[in-house]
This record gives sequence, structure tokens and C-alpha cells, in this order.
Amino acid sequence: MTLVEVAIAMGVAGLAIAGVVNGYIFCTQSAAKSALSLAAGARAIERLEQTRAASWQNASSPPVDQLVASNFPPEVVTLDLPASASGIITYATNYIQISQISTNPPLRRIHVDCVWSFRGSATLITNTIETCRAPDS
Repeated sequence: MTLVEVAIAMGVAGLAIAGVVNGYIFCTQSAAKSALSLAAGARAIERLEQTRAASWQNASSPPVDQLVASNFPPEVVTLDLPASASGIITYATNYIQISQISTNPPLRRIHVDCVWSFRGSATLITNTIETCRAPDS
């Protein structure tokens, strides 16, 4: 083999190794982002369940209505990853919007946004969950 052939083979091998390493880095970052997105979705559902547990009774005397947005201020939470060896903590903020859909029958819309950023980037990612709720029977 000549020196030119060896140099070309080394260049091709270097490109192949660089492609494999970049593919591995992309896959690990995508897996981490997906895990954080699932954790954010779970935190949004957790906050939604807190609103579902609030008492809203129209039939009682006097009526009880704890399902108002002022009872659920924005909440900063951590997105826990049990296998996170990097030690990086990701924080998210849960925002709740409660709006009246109809008065007869009484029905309210509950909208929860879990806002977070991936590894401190300036781009914000939002996980949203929404449901409707009627008063307690």
C-alpha cells in the first residue's frame, strides 16, 4: 500500500467514527429530552389532580367553591429523573387556568401548563394538559 492509500483510508475511517460519535450524542440527548418531557407531563397531571381534589359543591348550603385560580398559584417543581447520574436538576413551573364553560349545567375548563427548558437553554418547552370538571355531587 502506498502512503496515499493509507491517508485516504484513515480519512474515511475518521469520518465514519465521527458519524457514529455524533449519532450517539444525538441519541443520548434525545433520550434525556424525552425523559424530561415525560416527567413534565407527570407533573402537569399531578397538578391537574390537585384541582380535581378541590371542593366545588353547588348543592350544599352554603355553596362551596374552592376551584378558583387564586387557590392554585404558579408552582415551581423539579423534574425528577431516577437514573440521572449527571446531577443536573431541571426545574419546571406549573401554571393553571380555570375558566367557566357553562353555568347550566355548571362546567369549568382546567388548563395546566408545565413550562421547562432543556439543559438551561433559552428555548422553553411546554407540556399541556386540559380537562373539564363539573361540581361534586
